[in-house]
Amino acid sequence: MQWDDRLTNLGVNLKATADGAWSATAAQYQDEQEAQGQHHIWFTVLDENNKPKPNVRVFVDWVGRDKDDPPTQRLTDKNGRANVDIYANLDINKKNGPYFAYVESQDQSDVVRGMGLPEHHHVNFLLTFAPRATTPPPPQDVPTAILEKAKSVPWMPVNNGAALWNFAKANGLQDQQTDEMTVTINGEDYLLQVFNLGIVYAKVGDWGNIKVIRK
Repeated sequence: MQWDDRLTNLGVNLKATADGAWSATAAQYQDEQEAQGQHHIWFTVLDENNKPKPNVRVFVDWVGRDKDDPPTQRLTDKNGRANVDIYANLDINKKNGPYFAYVESQDQSDVVRGMGLPEHHHVNFLLTFAPRATTPPPPQDVPTAILEKAKSVPWMPVNNGAALWNFAKANGLQDQQTDEMTVTINGEDYLLQVFNLGIVYAKVGDWGNIKVIRK
């Protein structure tokens, strides 16, 4: 998160929404000289590839808004940008800027709060949002996943003369207790079959590398 420290001095803050779809990735401030007469909250919305994302709804709301007066909303343009002009004061001692901004909805987005015009000076707030990064699940342990899948169906004798059955017979695993079944683990397809003394499995197509989990 890129955060302009001048925002903190004004009382501007970030309310993170941990399970939301949109994350605030940058918040910058333009003082009266930098804003050059503008007095806006500027949005930049990016997609998962860090490219501008058009036609996304962005909102500017404010503390004390009348319930019959809806928050201001805009759609991002082809450059992923939108802006809303603001007028309410921010007391630099009370740090009470009334405006807050988010993408799509408050429960789906980080919210930048506490914005306003410091002592009525014209300034800009530049906010960037992007899809929240997700952490991929850790790789599964193959034998554990095979065992869980094997236990998910009834075990019963089934006649079968395929590769797994021949392997089980050659290794003295006695009678089969299920038909062959498939399971996808870490993006790879595995074939497995339960026998009296073990669960036989192999990656689909890798019939020269059949393995067994002893029961």
